[in-house]
Amino acid sequence: MKLNYTFKHLDHSESLENYTDEKMSEVGRFLLKEGYGSVYFSKQKNEFCVEISVNTREKYFKATAYGVDVYGAVDAAAEKLEKQFLKTSKQYKNHKKPELTKEGRLEQVMRWKKAA
Repeated sequence: MKLNYTFKHLDHSESLENYTDEKMSEVGRFLLKEGYGSVYFSKQKNEFCVEISVNTREKYFKATAYGVDVYGAVDAAAEKLEKQFLKTSKQYKNHKKPELTKEGRLEQVMRWKKAA
């Protein structure tokens, strides 16, 4: 995944870029297609803000995290993106299976109750 980095009110840090690359490569394995993204680091008073946005062919993903520690904020934003990626990939994989829809599950429960 290709990432652009922007720093506002914060010095450019190579180690922070490497850390974010490492986290995003772990999370990026859940993407259906290769994407590109931007990472925006900023500092507001005593808090760090990390905003990560990823574009793919299927969808646009965005996560924002705040924290006292910038590395902790990167972890939180990556975790939010991972949840979004997993949810989207699950929707794409299971969209044709009726037993995974709400109505399909209700029908299964009703059949089990009749059988019992």
